[in-house]
Amino acid sequence: MEEGILQHSFQGRLLKDYNGQTYWLSANIRSFFPKTSLPAWLNISIGYGADGMFGGYENIGRNKTDGTITFNRTDIKRYRQWYLSPDVDLTKIKTNSKLLRAVFSALNLVKFPAPALEFSNGKLMLKPLAF
Repeated sequence: MEEGILQHSFQGRLLKDYNGQTYWLSANIRSFFPKTSLPAWLNISIGYGADGMFGGYENIGRNKTDGTITFNRTDIKRYRQWYLSPDVDLTKIKTNSKLLRAVFSALNLVKFPAPALEFSNGKLMLKPLAF
C-alpha cells in the first residue's frame, strides 16, 4: 500500500476505513410471521459495504494545505457490496439472569458472524462468514 493512502491515527483508521465497514439492518422473522415455527431469536439481515475505496469520493488524495495530489489510485475499482445473512437476536433468548440479559443486549449491537450471500460487481457469491 502506498504511503499516505490510509489514515495514520487510530480514530482516522476507525472512521475512514470504508473497506472494513459493513452496515447491517436486521429484522426478526417472527415479527412478520408470528405463526412460523422458526425460533424467536432467528433474524434475517441485509448488509451494505464497499471495497476499493481509499477516499470518501474518489481514490485521489490531496494535501489539505496546498491541494497537491499525495496519491492517485484511480486504477483500483470502487464497488458496493450487498449481503443477505441470517442473524441472532440475543435479546430473544430467555434468561432470568440480569447479568446475562445485559451481556446479551451489549453483544446484540454487533452482527453475529454467519454465512452470507454477497452481491457485488454483478455477481452473486457465498461468503463462509460475514459480520
